[in-house]
Amino acid sequence: MLAHYCSRRAIVFLCLSLLLTGCVTLGKKAETMHGALAAGRIGNALEIAEQEDAQHEDVLASLNKGMLRRIKGDYQASNQIFEIAKGKIEELYGVSVSEQAGALIVNDKMRGFSGDRYEQVLLHAYMAMNYIQLNDLDAARVEILQADVKMQEWGEQPEEDPFVRYFSGMIFEVLGETDQALVAYRQAKKVYESTKDKQDIGVPDTLKKDLLRLLAQEGHDEELRTLKKNFNLKRFKPRKIAKGEGELVVIVNSSLAPVREENRIVANVTGKVVDTVKIAVPKYPAPKQRYSAQLTTDNKVSANLELVEDIDALARAALASDMPLITTRAIARAVVKHETQEKFEEKRGPLAGFLATVVNVATEQADTRSWTTLPQTIQLARVKLPEGKNKVNINIHGESGALIDIIQKEVDIKSGQTAFLMEHWVAPNMSLNVIAKK
Repeated sequence: MLAHYCSRRAIVFLCLSLLLTGCVTLGKKAETMHGALAAGRIGNALEIAEQEDAQHEDVLASLNKGMLRRIKGDYQASNQIFEIAKGKIEELYGVSVSEQAGALIVNDKMRGFSGDRYEQVLLHAYMAMNYIQLNDLDAARVEILQADVKMQEWGEQPEEDPFVRYFSGMIFEVLGETDQALVAYRQAKKVYESTKDKQDIGVPDTLKKDLLRLLAQEGHDEELRTLKKNFNLKRFKPRKIAKGEGELVVIVNSSLAPVREENRIVANVTGKVVDTVKIAVPKYPAPKQRYSAQLTTDNKVSANLELVEDIDALARAALASDMPLITTRAIARAVVKHETQEKFEEKRGPLAGFLATVVNVATEQADTRSWTTLPQTIQLARVKLPEGKNKVNINIHGESGALIDIIQKEVDIKSGQTAFLMEHWVAPNMSLNVIAKK
């Protein structure tokens, strides 16, 4: 009886439905991975991610595995899988016709995932961080140069990331390339100013002082005077690293980026037989609690970490920018599906129409993919410390100002040199939390 009512197209639709059921299963696995990470069970999250994509075939899974390996402290393995993700992203630049057709007929998940622009740029930044922690500054330099190429390759309006510009300047400066560092700091200042609508971050005070310090060092007196006035730092006097001390750059990746959800809405269609259609589009839930961090040392040096990147805000801005096109595709897809359903019922009978309806409902899914192991925010501080071993505490505070966790580290400072301390904080360590409360 089934063959009497169903054409080959119906069977194809059913197969697609089964395929998407598999996608849903993968989505549940990813959610479990994210849930384990959010609870601070990094090992469990990594195990789930590794099992999900054992053959390293998926860009998103590779990004997640790379970040989880990084959080676990396996920087070399992290970059190995990040490198795979980079290669696959480049492959996806030539989007196939079959992918576009699949997205129009089934859903946007049929399109290859290459990440939003901010995600692609941050991939290079985290690879550079890995190389720094592997004591390979030359390789870190290569990554930030690749990030520069990536930021410039999107036409007349390049997608520039202010933190990546700032971070690249730090790497250039550590390598002794002060001219390049100065250029990067200038660019970072401009990008912070031009992207304020996305992140609502002004030029960080730390960047202002770094820029003024290098301007003074390189003898750009007129620009130095102008920026001191613009920054309201007329009395600022740059201080070089003194003998017997070094510098520590602290970068804290705090909490987790937002997770996309599915939002089913009714959209009006003009000029079609169908007046309204139900479509599924992605959305972000309300922003979660924000955290702040403070640095203290056993030498009584303290500093508040500044917000230098709001990835939560970048994710929301990217989705808002893409939403008109996402909605247009979803409406066109819904109309095609509705017309197919009517044709099935007309030519093959009620059962065929019913089967088409079931498949249409099952396949209408929003594309909720995003790099969810990224942090919610990146915070930074630069301090001068005496050479030798220094005990450092990074105190994590909630929005109310209450101390909720402490990251305890020891850093080895060398005279006249810059050291980096880069940490990921996802969830409170309960033992440290108890200590903090005492």
